Amino acid sequence: MIGNPALRDRDFQKLCAGSACNNIGMSGEMVVVGIMAFEATQSSAWVGIALALYHLPMLVFGLLSGIIADWMDRRTLLRRVELATAFNLVVFAGLMAVIPSALWLVLLFAFVAGSVRDFAYAARISYAYDLVGGRNIVAGLGLHNIVTRIGQMVGALAAGVMMQDHGAPATLIVLAAAHVLAFFLVARLRSARQTEPAEQIPVIQSLRESIAEMRTNAVLLTLILVTGVVEVFGFSYSTALPELASARFEAGAEGLGEMHGARSVGGIIAGLALATVASQHRRGRLFLMVICGFGAGLLGLSAAGNFMSALAMIVVIAAMASAADVLTQSMMQLCVPDRLRGRAMGFWVFAIGWAPLGHLEMGNLAAWLGVSTALSINGWALIAVGVLVALTVPRLRKL
Repeated sequence: MIGNPALRDRDFQKLCAGSACNNIGMSGEMVVVGIMAFEATQSSAWVGIALALYHLPMLVFGLLSGIIADWMDRRTLLRRVELATAFNLVVFAGLMAVIPSALWLVLLFAFVAGSVRDFAYAARISYAYDLVGGRNIVAGLGLHNIVTRIGQMVGALAAGVMMQDHGAPATLIVLAAAHVLAFFLVARLRSARQTEPAEQIPVIQSLRESIAEMRTNAVLLTLILVTGVVEVFGFSYSTALPELASARFEAGAEGLGEMHGARSVGGIIAGLALATVASQHRRGRLFLMVICGFGAGLLGLSAAGNFMSALAMIVVIAAMASAADVLTQSMMQLCVPDRLRGRAMGFWVFAIGWAPLGHLEMGNLAAWLGVSTALSINGWALIAVGVLVALTVPRLRKL
């Protein structure tokens, strides 16, 4: 699949390179937010609140971002978001230099940063589909996933080292530079969309059309619900990482960066697997297996007795998480008409916007019952979800 000419498209390569730079910034932001929230409070509950605020805009603006992705030339939208993100990072670097270690500023930064980023998700994945087509979408998104995870690994490791040695303001400036580079890469995109932008009908009417599609498209509705539940019980494990790094393993900011780097390694492994061996059929069955593997990985992390074993389990967890993302992104776009693909990705953004519930749940469980117990509860919950959906929704298994 990697040798497919569609995946050697020059604009697809530019999109992937720009996404890698974008994810340097995103991963670095999460390291900054996690470290500063934990250092200010010594509580995973507050880390959960900060990360919940970071992901909350996806829930609030997810459907709107999908509508905009169908309205606008997606290349233009990507360029504007990269510039806005870079500007936001520079502004908060200045604020954090003047007002260091203020929890309210960390929480504000988390929400604003997440809000700015939200509008690029649907456009980026929809544009990837425009370039490679439905036949190659799983392989295409697998390759896209590889380069974004490489960017996340670089961003996490760099942010961990920068935070430890130079503090938050300098770290944010470096992350802003990555977004400037991403802007120049996406500014060179030349290929037009495969379809013309949709007519800019009123937002309320667009929302009604989107909701009508969700209500009548049982596959789409099932994918939205399952994606949201997996987001709550699975992806929220990142809330536990600052406490694991600082308290259990005494690895500090650099150790947290290495943990986020391990997440990227897992994503790269999943991307390679999906780009080379993923079948065009039985995506649903593979998705359900991935959910159960995700849960098993959380159980392994809860029992990790040393830093290296924790890193190994994070690689496994991240591989399952990345595979779940690619499979849901591809299946959602394939089950709707072309004119609604941007909005399908808006539904995906909305579904992963359930993340705040998960980060709050994980943070509070970790504070009340301990990190290991919290991870175990969520691991068993994911396994139960995978088994339940396999038994009750046979249509998903056949996708």
